[in-house]
Amino acid sequence: MGLFGQIMGSAVEKLTKDKEQREREKAYVRNNEGSKAICAYMAHLFQKGNAGYDWVKENRVGLFPVIHDSYVSLCYMQPGDGQSLAGIRPKDIEVAKYTFQEMYRWYGLGEGVGYAGLSTRTEMDELESMINSEVQKLPHIKYNNGYLVKMFQ
Repeated sequence: MGLFGQIMGSAVEKLTKDKEQREREKAYVRNNEGSKAICAYMAHLFQKGNAGYDWVKENRVGLFPVIHDSYVSLCYMQPGDGQSLAGIRPKDIEVAKYTFQEMYRWYGLGEGVGYAGLSTRTEMDELESMINSEVQKLPHIKYNNGYLVKMFQ
């Protein structure tokens, strides 16, 4: 096998290992009791009369989760001013921050159950996807660049 064949073989092997690693990370988050607690907490926030629901109803601005290593922020997007290079991009404005541990306690998880933190983008993206899926099950919430209260609610 020539040099090109060896390079291609190494590249394919690396892609396969990377994909397997991402799948393990997703499964770790999906199957973790901590994820269930976090998703339940976030859905609870958007129940009628709770903090997330009241905020989006009052402000009429969508909130969305931003996952960090050991906490979840609820943010809204502020458009850029367009006046400078830095002002072109929109900014995420944090409204609230909830640590994994406080959500675990609320859910009733024992000490040491769940994860202390997430370390990869794949893990964080998987948790965000799970939260979005759970909150969007609520009949009075719609998703349009953030969670919003449906009209006539």
